[in-house]
Amino acid sequence: MKLNKSNYWDSLLPFPALPGWASVLTVGLLSIVCYSATYKGTFVFDDSEAVVNNHDVNLSTPVIKIFSHDFWGTRLTNNASHKSYRPLTILSFRFNVWLNNGELSPMSFHITNIILHAVVSCLLLQVYNSLFRNEAPKTSFLASVMFAVHPVHTEVVSSVVGRADLLSACLFLLVFIIYHNAANSKTISFKVNLATSLFCCILSFIAMLCKEQGVMILIVCSAYELIVINKITIQTLVKNAEFSKLSGMVKKESFDRLVTLTVGFLIIIYTRWSIMGSPPVFQPIDNPASFLESRIEKIVNYSYIYIINIWIMLCPIWLCFDWSMGCVSLIHLNQFPQDPRLFLVFGFWIVLVFITYKILYSDDCHQRQIQMGFVIGAVSFLPASNLLFRVGFVIAERALYLPSIGFILIVVLGIRKLCREPIIREIVGVCVVMMLMVQSIRTYQRSEEWNSEYILFKSALKVCPMNAKVHYNLAKNLADSGNTSEAINRYRQALELHPEYDQAMNNLANILKDQNKLEEAKALLEKAVSIRKDFAAAWMNLGIVLSGLKNFKEAEFAYLTALRHRRRYPHCYYNLGNLYLEQGQNTKALLAWQNATFQQPTHIIAWSNMIVMLDSIGELKRAENVARKALSILPDEPSLHFNMANILGKLNKYSESEKHFLTAIQLKNMTNNLKLLALYHANLGVLYHRWKKYELAESHYLQALNIDSKMQSPKDNLVALRRHLNEINQPN
Repeated sequence: MKLNKSNYWDSLLPFPALPGWASVLTVGLLSIVCYSATYKGTFVFDDSEAVVNNHDVNLSTPVIKIFSHDFWGTRLTNNASHKSYRPLTILSFRFNVWLNNGELSPMSFHITNIILHAVVSCLLLQVYNSLFRNEAPKTSFLASVMFAVHPVHTEVVSSVVGRADLLSACLFLLVFIIYHNAANSKTISFKVNLATSLFCCILSFIAMLCKEQGVMILIVCSAYELIVINKITIQTLVKNAEFSKLSGMVKKESFDRLVTLTVGFLIIIYTRWSIMGSPPVFQPIDNPASFLESRIEKIVNYSYIYIINIWIMLCPIWLCFDWSMGCVSLIHLNQFPQDPRLFLVFGFWIVLVFITYKILYSDDCHQRQIQMGFVIGAVSFLPASNLLFRVGFVIAERALYLPSIGFILIVVLGIRKLCREPIIREIVGVCVVMMLMVQSIRTYQRSEEWNSEYILFKSALKVCPMNAKVHYNLAKNLADSGNTSEAINRYRQALELHPEYDQAMNNLANILKDQNKLEEAKALLEKAVSIRKDFAAAWMNLGIVLSGLKNFKEAEFAYLTALRHRRRYPHCYYNLGNLYLEQGQNTKALLAWQNATFQQPTHIIAWSNMIVMLDSIGELKRAENVARKALSILPDEPSLHFNMANILGKLNKYSESEKHFLTAIQLKNMTNNLKLLALYHANLGVLYHRWKKYELAESHYLQALNIDSKMQSPKDNLVALRRHLNEINQPN
């Protein structure tokens, strides 16, 4: 049987051809095996904000609210919103929560991501087969395997927030498969043709609701229609420059599909823009190159960033969770010729122009596949390129998930070309197998790094030691684990690299405040709020520090400023109440704590403070009412039962007081907080003592001392009780 060109080139690859089912199974298994370490991971980095602290992921939040919030749970109309609108991704998170009976189980989230990556890799096998008209199974298989094991995809698969890219990619590839089958059908009617095109538009809209890049599939399908279905090349465009001739080059059914895709794309973009309302606001530290005033310098820096993106796809040694804040320093034209990166950028443009010329004008039999690889890579990367709008990052490995599809296709075609010479064919085969093995090992190793925040942040220091954000995140992790001395060093390093890093100032000040270094904490917080006037958290922390320094007027001003910039700030109201209490302004303190519990009904300390304060000023009935309201919201909170029991005891409601004491003791037993448990037993003993149930009083005094032998009050009460019993038992 005579081989056509595609079959011939495919046969040159020094690998055996597998049956279709075996190819799918192998690609799927490799996708899963490479990420097998991920399933035991935790929530790391952005997962905390997008999943753990996102109320939209909680099943108690009405589903309808998801559609008015961004990916991080902030209202889209809020100025602080990132405008990343991905409600279907949030729904998938809720599905994981539902599967685990309302619990946030990291394993469930990670396993879902691994399965989705396997699905994407298997769908990609079909896409590659479609691009080669099912005539190059070995080429499609090799490209799919390279995609499945490529280390640059680790961030998408191993981080839970990568779910957005995975869902979008699934739909992206599904749209292409559907469109390819419709476009290549010989017997499709006009109605079916139109319906299929509309269905592809709907699916691309759904893909966009998972992640913004999903809508770009409509441009890819349009390019496929022109390049593959209608076989339009640059040469034919040049020869037929007149519009009448050009219009005749496009088939009638193709024209109908292209119009549908174009209209659909415009409607989707308009809808997305309307939902967003206004573009997101980014800071220069997020993406310094986009804030350069010189257009030439922007082009130079963007070009250098593109080079790094290509390099980490080609040689994924440098992988970092965050590439901002000094990771990629800016290139300035006045540094020429001292900065060698300028020569690299110049070389990049020469190579790019040469490759573009070869792709567009080549008569190679793989011209259309190369062009489609270029289109998929370039078009899917376009939203992250800074060319259409400013993005909030320098480099994001997750943004390379879809572009790598086109990049890998071009690389595999290059490998196939190398196999023309029989002498080096076997060498190429060995090199490819070794490359896949190395990439698989690197992917497994990198996925293990994503299992722990500390390891992830430490690994970033090897790639970006000058990145202030890496030091900042490492400091946060160290502080959370209790290593405050090392956390302080890391925060100071972050501030040395970026002297106006207001968040680092705020966090460092918090640690210094806890160490009673109030003056240094005050200086840091004052600088932070001078840099960012609306930094509500820093204003609140400044209020706490000033209160500690007894600067009550200034502290009140700081708290009120924080509340002006963030109206819903229950913890700030709680601290404001503490300030008023310290000044003896009980009415103001009560009002502040009421605001805290109104905004956050589960704010236990604010409830407790209200009850204790009302108790201390003799307002026992009001204290009882507040305690009952608090317990209706937090029925399993031992401290509230304890406070209620104390109040009821003072009101001589001994029986009800006893019930609350016993409930508090039962609940506190579950927490293993022995000091509080001893206090509860001691106070219950006092209740029984007053109630004249002396045996029970003695029993609970002894239980309190058995838990905490150094506790003085039960010792004194026990002595008094026994003295009283002796007096009763002595004969007259």
